[in-house]
Amino acid sequence: MEPNRSDVTHNVYKLHTSQVRRMMYGPAQYDCETACLLRAVLLPIFDVSKSWTDLIDRLGGKGYHPMFRGGELCLIKHSDGSRICGLRFLGLDMHDLVARLGRPSVLPCSGQMADGEILH
Repeated sequence: MEPNRSDVTHNVYKLHTSQVRRMMYGPAQYDCETACLLRAVLLPIFDVSKSWTDLIDRLGGKGYHPMFRGGELCLIKHSDGSRICGLRFLGLDMHDLVARLGRPSVLPCSGQMADGEILH
C-alpha cells in the first residue's frame, strides 16, 4: 500500500522542525577552534562600535547583521539568514550594550516568535 504523501510530508516536517528551530533560535554549536576564531573576529567590532548604526555597518562588512530571534539578540548571516551565534556565545550582555550604545530601534518581524530587526 502506497503511503499518503501528505502524511509523509507532515511526519518529515515534525522530525526536522526541532532541528530547524535549534538552527534558527538555539545556541551556537561550534568546535573550540571555530568558536575562538569567531570571537576573535567579532568581539573587536562590538568593542569599537560607537552606536547601533556603527555596529550594523561594521558587522555588515563581515557579512553579518544583528537581529532579535526568539527575544535574544544574535548575529545572522547575510547570505542565507542563518543564525551564527548569540550574545552569550560572545561573552556579551545586552545591558552593557544598551548602556554603551543606547537603546536600539527594533522593527518587529511578523510571526509567533519575538523576532525583530535592529534599524539603528
